[in-house]
Amino acid sequence: MEGDFQLNQILSAQREFEGQIKLINSVISAFGVVSKNKRALQHLDKMNLMETTTAVDLMLGDIEVDKVKCPIQDKIITRQECLDYSGDIAHYEDCLKCEIGLATKRLLTPPMQEHI
Repeated sequence: MEGDFQLNQILSAQREFEGQIKLINSVISAFGVVSKNKRALQHLDKMNLMETTTAVDLMLGDIEVDKVKCPIQDKIITRQECLDYSGDIAHYEDCLKCEIGLATKRLLTPPMQEHI
């Protein structure tokens, strides 16, 4: 912009720049929202409450069909499937210290009683 400036040119340029600033602020705000939601999703995933596409049932019905996220298979399975998988000799060592597997065994199998 050279020479004599007219007021309408200055106001037009100012509106254009203000529009660009609003757009940039909107984009930055959108990235902030996505970042926060991603962190929340990661925390829910670590807590085995939700993964990227599937929410997990929280024992609202039959315990055997309650869904959990298997960290070994990296997928959503039922507690009964978890018990079957971890009970298989081929997977026993992998599942031995799995918190989800231990909780599943505690919920689905009766406690052992000692006979005196």
